[in-house]
Amino acid sequence: MSPEARLNIIKSIPFLQSYGERLTSRMYEILFEGNPELKSMFESDDSTKLAGALLAFAQNLERLNVLEPALNKMALSHVEAGVKPEHYEKVWDALYKAMTEFGISNEIIEAWKEAYYFLAELLIKKEEKLYTCLATSS
Repeated sequence: MSPEARLNIIKSIPFLQSYGERLTSRMYEILFEGNPELKSMFESDDSTKLAGALLAFAQNLERLNVLEPALNKMALSHVEAGVKPEHYEKVWDALYKAMTEFGISNEIIEAWKEAYYFLAELLIKKEEKLYTCLATSS
């Protein structure tokens, strides 16, 4: 991630602490309005989990290895739910719309876009390994 993106992610920590759950709740509303078929993949408390994950990422930006166990758990839950790489774009679109509704600046949104796709790439790689393991063990 670029130094500018890292700085803007860190700047968003107070917002996430205060409004993270409201933001992710709205994101899921937007996601399911446009993609009702995805609703079965998510649990009712996922907005709370996602808000916590975004905050944890921002707070641990300089030591992402701390997040490795959480990322492994997230990848496993994604595989159990049937999440595929193409779903990440839909989730980003919904998160982007929610961020704009909350009046978040373009600089912060662009930083989170960079962070989101960085994390998505990590998760997709972990999920691909898990899907491969499942396929070879069946």
